[in-house]
Amino acid sequence: MNPLDHPLRVFLTVLGLWSLTISAVAAQEPDAFVPVTPGVLVGTADQASVAWIADDQGRVAAIDLDDGSVQWRGPAVGLPLALVGQQLVVLGRPPGSGRLSLLLLDPATGVSLGGIVGNLPEGVLATPDPQPNRRFSASADSSSGSLRIRWSYAEWPLRGAKLEREPGSSDERRELGGAVQVEFASNEIAAIDVRSVPAARAPDLSDDERLGNLDGTQFRAADDLTVQVATPVADELFGTQWRWSLHERSSGRALGTLTLPYAHAPFLLRGTQLLWRSEPLTRLKSADSYETLPARLVAHDLGSGRELWSVAIIDLSFRGAQPP
Repeated sequence: MNPLDHPLRVFLTVLGLWSLTISAVAAQEPDAFVPVTPGVLVGTADQASVAWIADDQGRVAAIDLDDGSVQWRGPAVGLPLALVGQQLVVLGRPPGSGRLSLLLLDPATGVSLGGIVGNLPEGVLATPDPQPNRRFSASADSSSGSLRIRWSYAEWPLRGAKLEREPGSSDERRELGGAVQVEFASNEIAAIDVRSVPAARAPDLSDDERLGNLDGTQFRAADDLTVQVATPVADELFGTQWRWSLHERSSGRALGTLTLPYAHAPFLLRGTQLLWRSEPLTRLKSADSYETLPARLVAHDLGSGRELWSVAIIDLSFRGAQPP
């Protein structure tokens, strides 16, 4: 691992980013990674058995995908975005509005390797934490050999029956977007045209992408190698469950079935292990008791249908108190 050993001056002109001094990152070829859902990043190649997550407290953690055990947790807080060489890039909490904070961690230990802080357009709160009236999203792409981060921001009025409108405030929704390129080889960061960074694929397949032998809506896996369709199944406890049918994208070959509470959820198939994101839910535990579960990353065995393990992950939907 090459240490961060000299400062870098960064000037992001298109987004209005000011010059600042940051820790340089050693030049590395980017490793492959698969973002399953915001806050869950799965490694491939040498890191194929590890996922980096933001847990239910927002802390970054490394999870062994074979058994769900925690390899390390925190102290960094944020959303894992990308694995580049020997650096885990994390969207961190910014020092204030109009600021962008990227943390660099050792993926094997969680130790900090430095970070980058820059300016974003005025009023943009680039936080990984759920907010009641705003959301910042970021996705990373390394297909060009450099790391490119595409971001979007939405903000809307926070209103309630007893909350008076502030003078000068607007009732309109505000939306912004942009992109940043991080050149690890030359230790440079530059704002780029957002159209040059691939947008996230739609979860469902378009008409010209569909497998011809499957009826119903077809959904792609996070790595685009597997297709999922679902059919409703009557269930005494839930009323309706969904039988997932998984197929190889390239050939249409059936891979297995599994019954889950949702018709669709972000997922990734690793051999016979199905990884998927569960939203928070309350389910019947016994005849007279219920259990409430947080948002989770869940692993099922596709052959037996058995749940192997689950870990609590960040819920990006704000579920706190709203104005009366």
